[in-house]
This record gives sequence, C-alpha cells and structure tokens, in this order.
Amino acid sequence: MSSQPSNNPLVQQLQLLLTGYGYNFYNKTDQARADDVLVRERASYSLSQAVSLLAQLRSDYHTRFIPPLTRANPDPPQEAMAQIRAIEAAQQALASVESGIRGMSVPTQDRIWWRFRQEHALLTQLLNFDLLLVRGSERIYQHVSRITPEDWASQSATLRQMTQQLAQTAKERERFLLIQL
Repeated sequence: MSSQPSNNPLVQQLQLLLTGYGYNFYNKTDQARADDVLVRERASYSLSQAVSLLAQLRSDYHTRFIPPLTRANPDPPQEAMAQIRAIEAAQQALASVESGIRGMSVPTQDRIWWRFRQEHALLTQLLNFDLLLVRGSERIYQHVSRITPEDWASQSATLRQMTQQLAQTAKERERFLLIQL
C-alpha cells in the first residue's frame, strides 16, 4: 500500500487502520523520520556531556589557578579570570549548538508537501546531515574529555574551531531543508 494519501474514503480508512492512526513502522519514510530524531538526539547528548565536562573543567581550573583571596591580595589574577571566561564562553557556545540541534525541524507530513517532493529521499539526505552532526559532536566530546586545566589555553582554539564547524553543519542542514521542495 502506498504511503501517499488517497481521496478515496475506503482507501483512507484502510490506511488509517494499517498505520494504527499514527506512524507506520514498516514504512521506509516513517523509519527515516524516526531515525532522524534518534540520530539528532545522539548528537545533542554528546554535546550536553561536553558542556558538563566544560563546567567541571571550569571548576577545576578555578581551584588550580585562582588562589583564595586575602586582604593582601584581594583581586584574582586577570589572566586566570580571562581563561575562566573563555571556558564559560566555550560552554555557552556548545550549549547553543546543542539546543539548536535538539530543536531542528523535520519536514511535516501533509498532502501539500507530498505533491512537491520525494519525502523518503529528503529524509535520507537529512539523515546524512545528522550523521555529520553526530560525528562532529562526538569528536568535540572526545576532545573536551582530554582537556586538563593545565592545557586549556593551548586547546581552546581547537575547540572553538570544532564548535564553529559543527554550527556550520547545523546551519547547512537547516538551509537544505528550506531550499528543498
């Protein structure tokens, strides 16, 4: 049975009965739609774990490089505070990319769009974009998990570049979805 909607009421009822008034898990289009959500969830999970690691790194950096304040020394070292702010900025950038990935759109299922596009092919191409997002987010997680407070300064530029690349991939996915009809 075709996944395309029909104008015949009998065929419509049969489609509803076979699909359980929802997703048909045997339909390749619905499988691709569900896979898209799962893959994006995996990417956002890796990024949220990296954000948590950066929060721990910030705490460790603070403990290691910022001594307790005293009357004789009431101000923390400015270079250490700049590194703390850089860790916070990296944490916020990753959190922003993570929330963007989690909230990405998927094409709707309606009769109007079925006339203009091949939904299964579109979802397969979106899944390829999402796989790039997963690979990039896992690379970021692996990179952040290896950073120690001592080598943060040397690794921050690499992390920033990886975050920008992942954000660019996310933008390309959204742009692809807007252009494709």
